[in-house]
Amino acid sequence: MRALESVRDQVTSGFSSLKGSPRDLFIIFVLKVLESYNYFSLSRIFVLYLTENFGVDDLTAGTLYGLWGTLLVLYGFILGGAIDFLGVKRSLVLCFVLNITSRLVMASTSSRLVLLMALLGPNTVAGSLGVPVMTIGVKRYTHSGNRGFAFSLFYTLMNVAALTQGVLMDFFRIRWKHGFDVPAFADRSLLNSGNRLFLASGCVTSMVGLWLTFLLSDPAADDDAAVYARVPAVLEAEAGLAQAGRGERPRSVEPAAKDAPSAPSESKWQKLVTAAGNVALSREFIKYIVMCVITVNLKSVFKYLDAMLPKYQLRAFGCDAPIGMIYSINPFTIVFLVPIIGAMTTGFQHFDMIHFGSYLSALSPFWLVIWPAEWAAAMFVLTLSLGEAVWSPRWYDYSMGVAPDGKEGMFTALASAPLFAAMLPTGMLSGYLLDRFCPDNGQCSDVSAGRSLLTHAQATAPSPSLGGGECRGPIMWTTVALLTLTSPLLILVTQKWIRPAPSADKVQDRTPGLGTGVDFNEADPLLVVDNLYQSAAMPRHSEGR
Repeated sequence: MRALESVRDQVTSGFSSLKGSPRDLFIIFVLKVLESYNYFSLSRIFVLYLTENFGVDDLTAGTLYGLWGTLLVLYGFILGGAIDFLGVKRSLVLCFVLNITSRLVMASTSSRLVLLMALLGPNTVAGSLGVPVMTIGVKRYTHSGNRGFAFSLFYTLMNVAALTQGVLMDFFRIRWKHGFDVPAFADRSLLNSGNRLFLASGCVTSMVGLWLTFLLSDPAADDDAAVYARVPAVLEAEAGLAQAGRGERPRSVEPAAKDAPSAPSESKWQKLVTAAGNVALSREFIKYIVMCVITVNLKSVFKYLDAMLPKYQLRAFGCDAPIGMIYSINPFTIVFLVPIIGAMTTGFQHFDMIHFGSYLSALSPFWLVIWPAEWAAAMFVLTLSLGEAVWSPRWYDYSMGVAPDGKEGMFTALASAPLFAAMLPTGMLSGYLLDRFCPDNGQCSDVSAGRSLLTHAQATAPSPSLGGGECRGPIMWTTVALLTLTSPLLILVTQKWIRPAPSADKVQDRTPGLGTGVDFNEADPLLVVDNLYQSAAMPRHSEGR
């Protein structure tokens, strides 16, 4: 009860701090919901759409999924200067215009080449363009007294959008499978396909977002430059990460010089490389990067929720499997449980919470290894989410604790490299496992779909498929489980060396507001970009203490 009362008091205090905030802040919150819906709806339908509507094989679809995530991050880095030039309002306008046009093309085309050009080109640019602008928007329309809670609410709304798209995905795929069923159009055309209509729903949210963007006041150019000019400084230890209000006291931003260039000079990049080299050689960073490498498989397991679980559910349990509802267990659990768990476990060290929570997430795939059933898929997502609620919010506090004051931004940016490098291999592995152990037989591309491929088979006696191939789900999920389990086991083996000193828990003692009450899942590529730009929006960790 004390934990619940603590969460209630913190949330009440947080909302009170937002009273009197400019209207633009609340517009940014709505825009965050709309753009997050666009991201999660595409992420969930990505591999299914390629395979069911365009006949792309599993391995290629998985590879493209990993490439898409990689490009999201790369575009986010590259477009920093463009955002500086355009400013907040025009960047958002461009974001939503690109999203509307590319989504419409993707949802209506029958050409695989046109689809990939729109998907990996303007649509990915739109996604990586909107995130940093909204992050800076939160900073722009808040002050030191409410910025931490504003970022907490910012990411909570993101999870609400993820939950919503799961419900709508099942509606379009199951209840509205054949769309408007217009006889004059082909069966798989835009108006007659649930998949295509679900993808096109992003056009509607983007149109609303475009309209709301015009209601924003246009920030002064100097204010934009003050933030965007700080992006290179993340790697110069001039920026501290302020993620979702976890372990970070809100702080004001140092104004940049009015004549600050939109792109760093050559000498600045030389300083950047030198600063990165000095940090990379430190003992603290080596220990931290080892921890980051160890937990790559733990964090990557969430990508299997997009790249592998939906296809497995459809092939194993039939084409009307509620893939969206089962996915929605994750954001629902995070929204409600993370603040409670955070309040109940404030006395535990961050490292221990990461270690123990990682076991829950790592063991979650064994539900589908032992019981290949729909309810087991739901338990897999629930157990995975429970583990995430324990360890993921503490990762940020752990990061800030082990980094020397003034070098938090450097630590965060460099430590993103292992997870970034794993995006493409994770996508490829998901495609390989599906192709090898649960291949597509075209059943869900047929208008008479709805048959179940798996009839509660045991691992020792795999069932035959309807139309070719066999789904050996237990073998597939055993591979995922064993890969994920390496993370907590390696933490156990190496903890005497990588465990931070007791002084590293300094952040825990000064966590304001919601503290560990918000989860920030680094597995999503779009949030890696958000991570960087939020770092750029904040000054050094040691400031304001």
